[in-house]
Amino acid sequence: MFHIKRAYEAYIDGFQEITMIIPKSNKHTVHSYFELIYEDNRKTKLPIVTRIEFERFIKYTVFTPEDLSLENKYEIEDEFGVRTDLQVGGVIRSNDFDEKYAYDGEDLGASYSNHSTQFKLWAPTASKVKLRIYQSHGDEEKFTEKLMERDGKGTWKVIIDQNCDGLVYNYLVCVNLIWREAVDPYAKAVTLNGKNGVVIDLSKGSHVSKVNSPLQSKYTDCIIYEASIRDFTSHPLSGVHKKGSFEGFHEKGTTYNELSTGLDYLCQLGVTHIELLPFFDFEGIEENNPFQSYNWGYNPLNFNAPEGSYSLKPEEPMTRITELKKLISVYHEHGLRIIMDVVYNHVYELQTSNFEKIVPGYYFRQDERGLPSNGTGVGNDFASERLMARRFILQSLKYWTEEYDIDGFRFDLMGILDTDTMNQIVTELTILKPEMIIFGEGWDLNTSLSPSSRKATINQSHQLSKIGFFNDKFRDGIKGSTFSVQEIGFIQGKLNHDYLSDLLLGSVGINNQVSLFQEPYQSINYVESHDNHTMWDRLKLSNGKDSEELLKKRHILGTSIALFSFGVPFIHSGQEFFRTKEGIENSYNSGDTVNSIDWARAERESSYINIVKEFIAIRKRFNCLRFSLKEEIVRHIKSVKVHQNIIGYRISGIEEIDRVKEIMVLFHNGLKDTTIDLGNEDNWEYVWDGTKHYVEKGIKAECNKLPIPLLSTVVLVKY
Repeated sequence: MFHIKRAYEAYIDGFQEITMIIPKSNKHTVHSYFELIYEDNRKTKLPIVTRIEFERFIKYTVFTPEDLSLENKYEIEDEFGVRTDLQVGGVIRSNDFDEKYAYDGEDLGASYSNHSTQFKLWAPTASKVKLRIYQSHGDEEKFTEKLMERDGKGTWKVIIDQNCDGLVYNYLVCVNLIWREAVDPYAKAVTLNGKNGVVIDLSKGSHVSKVNSPLQSKYTDCIIYEASIRDFTSHPLSGVHKKGSFEGFHEKGTTYNELSTGLDYLCQLGVTHIELLPFFDFEGIEENNPFQSYNWGYNPLNFNAPEGSYSLKPEEPMTRITELKKLISVYHEHGLRIIMDVVYNHVYELQTSNFEKIVPGYYFRQDERGLPSNGTGVGNDFASERLMARRFILQSLKYWTEEYDIDGFRFDLMGILDTDTMNQIVTELTILKPEMIIFGEGWDLNTSLSPSSRKATINQSHQLSKIGFFNDKFRDGIKGSTFSVQEIGFIQGKLNHDYLSDLLLGSVGINNQVSLFQEPYQSINYVESHDNHTMWDRLKLSNGKDSEELLKKRHILGTSIALFSFGVPFIHSGQEFFRTKEGIENSYNSGDTVNSIDWARAERESSYINIVKEFIAIRKRFNCLRFSLKEEIVRHIKSVKVHQNIIGYRISGIEEIDRVKEIMVLFHNGLKDTTIDLGNEDNWEYVWDGTKHYVEKGIKAECNKLPIPLLSTVVLVKY
């Protein structure tokens, strides 16, 4: 890539609109007309329509009598005989451009068969495109090139008539006279560190069988556990032999002392879905030496290929594919489902992005000044509202679903994407897999997508009825503000009965509160995730003078609320044994010493892990604790107001649902043991008595003087 020196710049900003940028340093800056020169040297005189003077240049606008074609070459000449080439400009961001050039085929990328491979690239603004074929992996010097031909709707195509399995390739794309080399955005396999695309025979991985795991009939049957492949296996005491790898994440029989770790630990915990931090190909890790640096994976590089740093043989493109498929298959065998954390809202770096090299200016949003929109905070926002950007996301998600048998997707910074894209995702993915769970971060970020109602934010949940959202009001209401240590939540002693009760009941507007969601299943109920402080570190900041025992009680109370509230419970790995990151709020680059799951800590706190297991078992035991619709909440549930420090709810009319008359769940944030009076009611039995011990069936509760331990959760049932 190099810079071309031009006397002035001329751009196609609409199919009949041309803009000239004349530097004030030029000899001639005052113009009355320009001429459009066609490939056959015909000329059309174009009078100036607008002239705007800026500090360093003058901007002229002219209009053409007929539509310009991106397939043709044009020049512009001013009245002084100075010519320049006509470049593709802002036209690519117009609706007309999408209507004319958006390609709806499913064959972009390398379409492999054992006798030939078709290479197809969407590059409508390119004047030429070449396929560069490398002789071997890692050899950047030896290559051959084949010119590709236009194939309609902005696509370019070439067919290689041989078995291309393992062939290493990139595209060379010439736009506005500048050649750039790019990896195929649709590449399903890549070389080390994602430098080249690789043609792959995916049938070689067919020996990894797809296994049907138990289905959840509704979102609220899911219990999500968020983990990093590396963090979960990398600790020296993890018992895992192949640490930080796809293979290590499904090793069986791993232990620390007598505590099961890894896969066996997750199976025993009782969760239903494992949400894995990004495992597509990302930037920031040297794949041949992965433990030299650390990264969570939110630096997208090649969206359709597995990350090499998790592979035992990252230099072998097929190996990382089969390793990942094996991981998913093993988890399915054990009744666990896999959710993929996806990052379609941005790329690692805009200027070096393959998208930007292939169709400059199209795939990313610009602000009102023409600069890259930066709602993500990393320098670029993916323009999901543009048809080919949207179709890329859709085809990528469908590929992961069909080829890898992914069970759900968690969307990083989902509020950057648009509502039409997200709804189309739901429609197309649930056709492939009806039980698919889709949720994301609905934060309202300052991206240049207007109106704001088009953004897939939590405020637009009514437009996105089949999508779940991380409920930050739930998070902050329970453990205090993420952004202010002074603002405490329920587990630190704050109480607002009606507001908190609405959070418990799915944030759907019960108790005269403002409805955040239409239905409870949209609420992802969490108190910690990989972002921000862990709950333990947050409590150390806000309640540092408390004894460790008191901090643990507050912590378990917070976890129990997430598990017993209506919506979808979400647990951050290690939360169940007070995970700490030594007070570091954002540990994305803090290394393994901070981020590795501490299995020695888990073993020390195994009694508390058992409590969380029991909470999970209780949630699974009663169907009514997994109501997913607002009408069920309204019909069967009432908030409980029995004490100033207690919030909770009673569920009634559930004989046909759970073969019990009523269930009551109470959360106590007081610092003293207390009792409550349920009046003349009887026949209440304990399910959980607020201590460390699960209560056997048949233990009667003393209803007129019911003991509620300090900082505890109590669950009762009436038969």
